[in-house]
Amino acid sequence: MIDTLLRQWTLLQLIPRHPRRIDPARLKARLDGMGLDVTLRTVQRDLNALALTFPLEATPGRPQGWCWCPGARQMDIPSMDPHAALTFHLVEQHLQPLLPPTTLADLAPWFEAARGVVAAEVSRVTQWQHKVRVVARTLTKLPPAIDPAIQASLYEGLLQDRQIEVSYCALATGGETKTYPVHPLGLVVMEQVLYLVCIVRDYPDPRYLALHRIVGARVLDQPARRPPDFDLDAFIAREFGIRRGDPPLKLVLRVRGILAAYLAETPLAKGQKIKPLADNWHAVQVKVPDTQQLRNWLFSLGADAVVMAPESLREELRQGLTQAAAQYATPE
Repeated sequence: MIDTLLRQWTLLQLIPRHPRRIDPARLKARLDGMGLDVTLRTVQRDLNALALTFPLEATPGRPQGWCWCPGARQMDIPSMDPHAALTFHLVEQHLQPLLPPTTLADLAPWFEAARGVVAAEVSRVTQWQHKVRVVARTLTKLPPAIDPAIQASLYEGLLQDRQIEVSYCALATGGETKTYPVHPLGLVVMEQVLYLVCIVRDYPDPRYLALHRIVGARVLDQPARRPPDFDLDAFIAREFGIRRGDPPLKLVLRVRGILAAYLAETPLAKGQKIKPLADNWHAVQVKVPDTQQLRNWLFSLGADAVVMAPESLREELRQGLTQAAAQYATPE
C-alpha cells in the first residue's frame, strides 16, 4: 500500500502542466531512474486511477500523452515553509534567463506557492529579499529584446542535444540574414547579452551567436554534434577576449590614496604584497591572470594607479591612454 501511494504521488509530480504532455513509457523510465521499478501496465493503471480523482487529461490514441488540465493547480509543495519560499522567490527573480522554458513551466506551481507565502507571511525570513541587493560597479546596460518563442526553441535544442536551424542577422554582414543549422554547445551570459555557443553547419571550430540577433529558430530531429574535447570555460576564456595569455602576469603597481586600503581588504589574488612608499603611494606586487578584465580595471583607475611591470602591459596602457587623451584634446 505504501509503495503504491509513493509511486502515485511521484507520478503526479512528474506529469507536466498543459500544453506539455508525457507518455506512459517516459513516465515508466523516469520512475525506473528513481528506483521505483514498475511495469508499463502498472503505470497505465495508475494514471487511469489518478484521473478519477485529479484533473488530469490524456490525448486519445496510442501512445497517450498525459498532462494536468488547463487551469488546474499542479501538485504543490505541502506547507511550503518561509525558507523554501524565499529560495524559490529569489530563483524566479534572478535565474529565469538561465533556465530552459520547460524547467520554468515545471517550476511554475512552486513559484506561485512561494509568492503566496512571501506575500502572506511577514517574517524575518520573507523580509530578507528587501534587505539584500547586488550592485555592479560597472555601467549596467539594459538587455536586448529576445523573441520568447525563439529563445524557447534554442533552449530546447540545447537541452535535448539536437540541431537547430537558425536565421541569424549579423552586424558584420550589414544586417543580412542567413539561415543554417547549428549544433548547440552552451549558453553564456555576458554584460546583459545572451550568447549561444555552437558549431555552424559542419565547420570544426565552435563560435557564438547573440540570441537577440537570431530572428528564427527551429529544433531539428538530428542529434547535435559535440566535440569530445570541448570545454565551455576554455572557449569563453579564448573567444570572449577574457584571457590574453596562459602564464600569469607578475604585476607591479604603484597606487595612491585609499585604493591601497581597498586592495588590502580585497586582494587581487593570493600572495599579494603591499608596501608603503613616499607621498601616500604604495607598491603592490601580485601574480594575476592575463585577462581583458584586468586591463579594463586598470584603465578605470585613471591617475590613481601606474603599472610598473611588466613593461609590455605598461606600454599597452600608455598607448591606450595617450590615444584617449588625444580624442579629448581635439575640439569638436
